[in-house]
Amino acid sequence: MMIDKNTTIKKQAERLHKKVRTFILTCVADDGYPLTKAVVPGKHREAIGELYFCTNTSSNFIGAIGKNGKGSVYFYRKVFFNWKGCNLKGHFEVVNNITLKQKYWIDFYKNAYPQKSYTDPDFCLIRFTPSSGRFYANFRVNDFTIKAGE
Repeated sequence: MMIDKNTTIKKQAERLHKKVRTFILTCVADDGYPLTKAVVPGKHREAIGELYFCTNTSSNFIGAIGKNGKGSVYFYRKVFFNWKGCNLKGHFEVVNNITLKQKYWIDFYKNAYPQKSYTDPDFCLIRFTPSSGRFYANFRVNDFTIKAGE
């Protein structure tokens, strides 16, 4: 069976996603301009077809995605003189499922939340569902698509 280029590029992006230490999230703010924030990786990194991030419910970012969920996630890594990066376009949404919030909670977060638990009202879980991506490596850019559920 032959693997198509889209699948190959997506797998490369998947490998990069599991190695990076910081993700850059961007959404559309109320004034129409981009709103960007950096976040550390979540506790689990299963696949790029559905990404989860943690932040504060009170953040400007959460307010913005509540009005317009369109956004992007960018991640990159430099290995010696080789840069690799991936930009994913898709949709953000706030997740209120307590089981998922518990799954993605990290004890390190206790310092940031008064209740020191995933039940803290200011602890927020965000799901990002991408529809397409652009992967950069070895001075080449490749676009790819992501189907729902991949």
